Amino acid sequence: MEEAVSGSRSGLVVARVFSLIFALAGAGLLAGGIKLLTLGGSAYYAVSGVALLAVAVLLWLGRKTAAWLYAAFLLLTWAWAIWEVGFNGWALVPRVAFFTALGLVFLLPWTARGIGCRDGGRIAGKALIAILALGILALGAIFVIKPGAPGGNDDLAGLAFNASPTEWKSWGNNPGGTRFAEASQITPANVGALELAWTYETGAAPRPGGAPALAFEVTPLKIGNTLYGCTPHNVLFALDSVTGKQIWRHDPPVNDQGLAFANCRGVAYADLAERGLSPTVAAGQPAPACTRRIYTGTIDARLLAVDAETGEPCRDFGTDGAVDLRKNITPHDKVLFYFTSAPTVSGNVVVLGSYGFDGQTINQPSGVIRAYDLKTGRQAWDFDPADPERTAPLGDDEVYAPGTPNSWSVSSTDEALGLVYVPMGVATPDYYGGERSEAARKFSNAILALDNKTGQLRWMFQTVHHDIWDYDIASQPVLADFPVNGQPVPALISIAKTGDAFVLDRRTGTPLSRIVEKKVPGRAGPGETASSTQPFSVDMPDFAGKRLTEKQMWGLTPFDQLWCRIEFKSLRYDGRYTPPSLQGSIQYPGFAGGVNWGSFSVDARNNLLVVSSNRLPTKSKLITPEEAKALGMRPAGAGVKSSPEAVRAGVPQYGARYAVLNGTLMSPLDVPCLEPPMGELTAIDLKTKKVVWKRPLGTADRMGPMGIKSHLPLTFGLPSVGGSLTTSGGVTFIASTPDKRIHAFDTKTGKLLWRADLPANGNANPMSYVGSDGRQYVVIAAGGSGALATNEKNILVAFALPKGK
Repeated sequence: MEEAVSGSRSGLVVARVFSLIFALAGAGLLAGGIKLLTLGGSAYYAVSGVALLAVAVLLWLGRKTAAWLYAAFLLLTWAWAIWEVGFNGWALVPRVAFFTALGLVFLLPWTARGIGCRDGGRIAGKALIAILALGILALGAIFVIKPGAPGGNDDLAGLAFNASPTEWKSWGNNPGGTRFAEASQITPANVGALELAWTYETGAAPRPGGAPALAFEVTPLKIGNTLYGCTPHNVLFALDSVTGKQIWRHDPPVNDQGLAFANCRGVAYADLAERGLSPTVAAGQPAPACTRRIYTGTIDARLLAVDAETGEPCRDFGTDGAVDLRKNITPHDKVLFYFTSAPTVSGNVVVLGSYGFDGQTINQPSGVIRAYDLKTGRQAWDFDPADPERTAPLGDDEVYAPGTPNSWSVSSTDEALGLVYVPMGVATPDYYGGERSEAARKFSNAILALDNKTGQLRWMFQTVHHDIWDYDIASQPVLADFPVNGQPVPALISIAKTGDAFVLDRRTGTPLSRIVEKKVPGRAGPGETASSTQPFSVDMPDFAGKRLTEKQMWGLTPFDQLWCRIEFKSLRYDGRYTPPSLQGSIQYPGFAGGVNWGSFSVDARNNLLVVSSNRLPTKSKLITPEEAKALGMRPAGAGVKSSPEAVRAGVPQYGARYAVLNGTLMSPLDVPCLEPPMGELTAIDLKTKKVVWKRPLGTADRMGPMGIKSHLPLTFGLPSVGGSLTTSGGVTFIASTPDKRIHAFDTKTGKLLWRADLPANGNANPMSYVGSDGRQYVVIAAGGSGALATNEKNILVAFALPKGK
């Protein structure tokens, strides 16, 4: 029988402290491990709990075998971890980091000798050295071989700043939204030399009683030598594109009382003379006022038109430069109907949908799509999902039927075909469709090709049937040539929140890549009938992520990872399109996607599609109206203040059979339950339909548990809000991550070339142009996202290559 050995009094105290630590850790792992076992999960946690309790008892009794047993436990933990996830550094962290760090203190020879385990200390020290060596090799597989530091060059030899000026006339640069800049001055060879050129601070801030969160997500336009943009409160501004100095500023008083957040993602531009709506002016002669116009929809539901030269309202448009967009809309609280995205100019009209605070009531205002004459502001046509055959404007006393799907994102247009391509969302309520109308079912989550002269539906394609996951088509449809049998075909590419990439002939809506209907999980909540099949794009890579397993559950420690594993096994998950349930279900991709409103870009020269996507599972649990009332859930409006926090907690779905509790699947330490990366940047070859490269996006140094910065400058893969920009020079730019940085990648290889700090999160799409000085600029709005409620300063930031170096 082994005899106890004694050390110094201080050593005994240390031994008792370690004994208590091991006892607490063991008890927690054993209790949670048993729970996980009853759910059919891994046995490791229960077994490790028993092992740690044994170490605690032996250590309390002063047995030197405590060190032996812990060393064996640590070795077996490493073996199990590598068996589960291989040499994936971030996946290994919660499995081994805590126990290895604890072992650094407990198994150090002098610590072991201090508590009286002399031989155990010597042997444990050798075991520790071997385990640490293994750990360094394993973690180095991701943290050293895949560093987060950029590797771009700064070769400016022979660079001449004499490029011809370029423009950015639409939200996505061109009417098809490719986000491809023809500017080629910045290349992989010199991008490392980019420096700050200028900044413009908008001065936007939350107003008393107004929206508590601001979203500075604007992508400016560049017309001539002027940039045009908007603040979250729809203050329009014009800047010199070379210096960033303000030329004019137009502040239309907007009412944001009661809104969850204020946002303006962009503006639209039209030259009436070019479109035959204004007399042509001889060269060198001044054009009549308001010949060139800037349009925007506001957060208090107006369509504005101002003179691009002066910022003054165009008095012949609507009433003194504004159109009331609440006309013909059923009575509603203003939080349920307003505008955040850039309108679309097509032919002689400006087209826009609307935004409404999600999931509040069963009959939220109509999602009607309307077009207005560019010159007069008179309504030209509408597309009402409740009455799609009638496209003539309603009479003054008529209203559009409520409860139909809306389009809150940005549309695209092919003016040669006379078509506007409208991405539709889902009709409210978002997570329960038992009371939806037939029109709501038919047009939700559909791409609509509308005639830009009449509003008539020419074709449509539905990306999700009977959506009960809030899988709106958030991204702008992108128009590009797609190779078919070696010949370019005019295509529309749509990547939805579901992660599926659908490629259609934009003339007819005919699929150009194979799409099949596949069976999906059924058994929706009582009163609900989920679609038995959903469309899947089988030729194109998807951005949905692999089917989730318990092994993918993450955390920073074994304890919150165990919590995440228990949560995963406790919730219903049958793969993609698992319906919300009374039990609680996992939705993956989550309601943010997949791919969201930042859309994606197309490198037209190299035929590459560049996509930023998210991998964040969410959970949704149906609850009764009585339960919702007990939790204080009420529809926004009528004195109930909305907020981003309320959005993340759940939606009341007032009038429906169920409300829903939902949110991102997070650990108790406020880190995602899914192992990194949570955000990726991917390039796809449009010819081969294959992934060319894929990279995690964003670093971990400014993120951490409970909002505490980790200060680890390691590539992590953060969730993104915003999209990418590709350039003729072969460089892809993107910000979008919550680490306050903008990045540049080699478009062909995916190599990180450059990154720069931003004064705030860059949750917007960057744009690029060549200014009148022959210098290429890259511009990004830094101010954060309303969904994240960061409320940072709203600053437009421009970068360019240095002159005179």
